[in-house]
Amino acid sequence: MPLYRCTTPPELLNDAQRTAIAGAITRIHCELTQAPPTFVHVQFLHAAPAEGPRVRVHGSIRAGRSAALNEELIRQCRHSVSALAGVPLEDTAMRTSTTQAAWVLEGGHVMPEPGEEAAWLAELGERTHHA
Repeated sequence: MPLYRCTTPPELLNDAQRTAIAGAITRIHCELTQAPPTFVHVQFLHAAPAEGPRVRVHGSIRAGRSAALNEELIRQCRHSVSALAGVPLEDTAMRTSTTQAAWVLEGGHVMPEPGEEAAWLAELGERTHHA
């Protein structure tokens, strides 16, 4: 968590583009939310859309983010994905949905609320050293 799913026609992206898109989404998410990169997961799915945008991105992020942050996340991700995929911006769509942190496990542990990542990681480190 967060989980980003990029759906494109099978032939649209090569491995280098997928790697670059995953890196861009991770960087943008971390810069805007201050979450550690290890939290970000990016998947690529193949489906030829019957109509509408050729590139569709759905980001499932933790609840508690502001509307302004969410809008900026979508704006930056759309622009990066469009450029890296080599498709016009209008052929790239993105939406997000939110999930309560307490409903998600990361590494077998309940996710922290937004802003509590550092304390959560420190606590996990303490548990690991004393196990």
